[in-house]
Amino acid sequence: MANNLPIPQDYHDFLRELKARILQAQVRAMIAVNPELVLLYWQIGRDVLNRQQQRGWGAKVIDNLAADLQKAFPEMKGFSPRNLKYIRSFAESYPDEQFVQEVLAQIPWYHNIALMEKLKSSEERL
Repeated sequence: MANNLPIPQDYHDFLRELKARILQAQVRAMIAVNPELVLLYWQIGRDVLNRQQQRGWGAKVIDNLAADLQKAFPEMKGFSPRNLKYIRSFAESYPDEQFVQEVLAQIPWYHNIALMEKLKSSEERL
């Protein structure tokens, strides 16, 4: 402890409690952010799909988007070409936004990827 003062008797219990509260708050924050992130990914995927279908954008646009988004948001992960392809596949696999919001946004992004990779038919995934 600073200034060589004695540590209060209950200090370690207090520290343990604070650490537990901080960890719980971190978990709650991640749980709160996850639905927003999954919905954002779905919306990006839907918009990419729409542009590819309606405007003839090619697959190469994914690489350009990845580079530009990584440059614009260097602190964020998730905008690699590979993940953007997952994002597009996610929107293609689940066209119903309400279903995405109510069900799929409740599980972590990488669990959604696992569902898409392991379960090929939409019936199995649903």
